[in-house]
Amino acid sequence: MPQVSGSLVEGKPLIYVTVADALPAPPEVTPNSNPIQLELHHYRALLDTGADITCLCDNVIRERRLRPHGFIRMIGGLGPSLHDTHIVKLGIVCENVSGPGYDNEPRGLYQLEPVEAAAIRENQWFDIIIGTDIISQHELRLTKGGGFVFDLG
Repeated sequence: MPQVSGSLVEGKPLIYVTVADALPAPPEVTPNSNPIQLELHHYRALLDTGADITCLCDNVIRERRLRPHGFIRMIGGLGPSLHDTHIVKLGIVCENVSGPGYDNEPRGLYQLEPVEAAAIRENQWFDIIIGTDIISQHELRLTKGGGFVFDLG
């Protein structure tokens, strides 16, 4: 079963994920076009049970050249505000992947279904917030001694 485990960083469960545009613009095709190169960039993601939806910091949106999909109204510490949304595919970097279809790989990438994510300001602790829209489909446990386990199966 795909799983991520680790120690809380300053009380926060942080994992690494990749981000891809789920609705990319079609590439330009020419007779001499080169194959598309997939570049995986890892981002720090906070598993946040207090967030209803997944959010992307501005730096991720800029680096991955994500196109806005729509808007969402969110209420934060400063009151309500509108935020751009983006349809993205997240891949969760796992330490151990086992179970049907997996050969107990020491490291793997677990691809999630596309999700609508809201844009938020950059900060120093994380690049992405994974909210309960994703967490509720899996299992997150806090463990004794300040650790966590996120089961994806």
